[in-house]
Amino acid sequence: MLKNSTYRDKFSLLNFWMPYIAEAIKKELKQDHLKSDWGFAKKYFAGKNIAKLTADELADGYLKAILEDDNGDNIGEFIANRWLLKHGEIYHFFDQELTQINANVEEIEVLEAEKSREIADASIQKFGAPATYLFSVINSVVFPEACIAEMEQRAKSDLNVQQELEAAIEGERSIDKIKKECEMQIARLTDKYEKKLLGLQKKYLKDVEGLKKQIASLHKQLNGK
Repeated sequence: MLKNSTYRDKFSLLNFWMPYIAEAIKKELKQDHLKSDWGFAKKYFAGKNIAKLTADELADGYLKAILEDDNGDNIGEFIANRWLLKHGEIYHFFDQELTQINANVEEIEVLEAEKSREIADASIQKFGAPATYLFSVINSVVFPEACIAEMEQRAKSDLNVQQELEAAIEGERSIDKIKKECEMQIARLTDKYEKKLLGLQKKYLKDVEGLKKQIASLHKQLNGK
């Protein structure tokens, strides 16, 4: 990642990841920015309820602002800072790793390929590929371009695995929900028909008792004659 990349450059590269960035800081975007800048909200989210904006809607609006607005770099910086505040542990990790190479991190022009891979692998193991890739771009970590490209592929691969896992979990939840609903329905029907059968049984016993009384009465009449 080039040291002098603008925030417009960074978020242009992170186009695909904007919904995930927005999801992480949507509360801050709504409360710290949109509620205090009605002009911006009206321009990029016209006719929409700020409180109900989804991560996808926020991503679309803010990406458009970053890429097209005259104040785009400042908007990008605001988003970057809010995201970094949510990921202080990654910042601390990279700060430790990079200061071991050079106490003045700003003097590092580009990391060696082997060292880049070592740091990237350690970060991915700790924080996952998506967070590592996003941090590297947002904070201009001077990885070689090849390392950044490889990291992006790993991030997308991990994201696909995560989405498949979430879909599987959701599928299991749906099956469990259907199972529970069926069990509840069976329980309701069982209770309904048990009560119905109990009612029929009581009627049967009452009818039998009535017949016994009638038979006894007939016997008395016959014996009386």
